[in-house]
Amino acid sequence: MTSLTTIVRASIAAVNKRTLDGRDVVDRMPDAADIQLGSGTGYGKADIAFMDTRTLTASTSENLDLAGALVDAFGTTIAAAKVKAIMIENPEASLSTLTVGAAASNTFNGPFSSATHSIDIKPGDRALFVSRTGWTVTAATGDILKVANGAGGSVNYNIEIIAASA
Repeated sequence: MTSLTTIVRASIAAVNKRTLDGRDVVDRMPDAADIQLGSGTGYGKADIAFMDTRTLTASTSENLDLAGALVDAFGTTIAAAKVKAIMIENPEASLSTLTVGAAASNTFNGPFSSATHSIDIKPGDRALFVSRTGWTVTAATGDILKVANGAGGSVNYNIEIIAASA
């Protein structure tokens, strides 16, 4: 039996300081609380973890099947019913922008709200989406997350997915 405990850290901490009348005035933006997901299925829980560094050559794309093709660290093919978190990182050394979403068919809408919506992740950028409820994955009709590479050169991007099997 396996169990999964997940902590998602998605916050911005900043300190804005200005010297006024001989003293420092400081405005702090505090960290947001971590988002914790327990082991299992249902609200606030997950039981699937997938991570990989994947390579796309210039001007190519791939369709990541969230319900029946990706293999986790234990050699098990994942079958997500709800995606709880997605992190995609385009390394600083990359020469191309990645476009995520908007698969031609069987699109996983996830946080994009529509099958035609996508997000661009430029070199050195990272996108993180998290939902305690999760985004529905429908096998064979709504389970494809498309990742497309621009024309600048090959990209070794990082992807992490936390999901629930029910």
